Amino acid sequence: MEIQQLVPAESGWKALFEEPTEEITRSRILGWALVRTGEAVEVVGMIVDPTEPSRVIAAPGSTSPGGGAFSRYGFYES
Repeated sequence: MEIQQLVPAESGWKALFEEPTEEITRSRILGWALVRTGEAVEVVGMIVDPTEPSRVIAAPGSTSPGGGAFSRYGFYES
C-alpha cells in the first residue's frame, strides 16, 4: 500500500468494527488517505493502531482490540 495523499478528517468520522459478540465498536478517523495497491487506487480512513498506539494504520484490514473486523465508516455528530 502506497499513500499518495493524506488529508485530515472531520472529528465525527469513525471506523466501525463488528465484534465477535455482534456489538459495533468505533475508532476515530484521523485522516483520509488516497492509497495505491497495485493498480487499484482507493480512499481509506486512517486510525490509531488499536494494538500499537504509536502507529497510524488504514482502517480496512485492521482489527479492534476485542478482535472485531472492520465493517464500514460512519459519521457521528458530537
